[in-house]
Amino acid sequence: MAQQSKKKSTSNIGPAGKALIVVFAVLMALSLMLPSLSSIFSSSSSSSSSSEQTTDADSSSDSDSSETDYVAKADEKYGAQVATLEEKYASDPVNLATLLNLGKDYMTWGAYVRYFGSTDADTSHANELLSTAVKYYDEYLAIKDSDAVRVDKALCAYYQEDGTSALQQLKELTESSPDYGPAWANLGLVYEASGDDDSAKAAYAKAQETDPNDEYGAKTYATQRLASMESSDETSDSDDSSAADATADTTDDSASSSTGAQGLTDTLSDLTGSSL
Repeated sequence: MAQQSKKKSTSNIGPAGKALIVVFAVLMALSLMLPSLSSIFSSSSSSSSSSEQTTDADSSSDSDSSETDYVAKADEKYGAQVATLEEKYASDPVNLATLLNLGKDYMTWGAYVRYFGSTDADTSHANELLSTAVKYYDEYLAIKDSDAVRVDKALCAYYQEDGTSALQQLKELTESSPDYGPAWANLGLVYEASGDDDSAKAAYAKAQETDPNDEYGAKTYATQRLASMESSDETSDSDDSSAADATADTTDDSASSSTGAQGLTDTLSDLTGSSL
């Protein structure tokens, strides 16, 4: 029941939305020096292929154990990092770099736990971490406005699978800062995750237009997403033309969830010296 509860998202992000978080989670795994990309996914595929050798219960147990290990490693790594930053915050609560790094670390930690967690407790843990990230981002914004921090706030909502809030925040940002490429790029991401491909393509096109020199990486990011969507469209069209009418809906569902992307974040490298 716990696993089913987790799958019931509080948002309007559909199956494609879950797929869009995969690459982000894999990058977090690499940052934790966990198993390589191939071993991460082999553990998932092996649970299916090993069904001929083990019971479903045994496979489920192995999977849960791996996920629990990943969450524990994230807790260990980021728990230590934020503890050090919290000490700095206690002595200087208006230090912009400290606030920014706290927001970034809590956001990364929360997104990782959200993906690899397997229980209701893990989901609650992830949401608390992401909410804490938002708290520090809000404190930052109370001192200094920043389009980059507003993007990361919206991404926190996205990783909490609150598509409505993420969409609203990014739409407002593109209205107040229409020339900020990353806002358009992430707006495209949220539209794509919700299944609104036409709006996603329009937002990605604006990301290309507003970041012509790729200063923020928004142009490259948008170009990659558009290419991926184009490829999915071509695959879907090809399948539709050759498949029977009875299988058309299944083909479309498969195509819509085949993409994978992380949010484009700009965490003010002039202050932190790093980004996600």
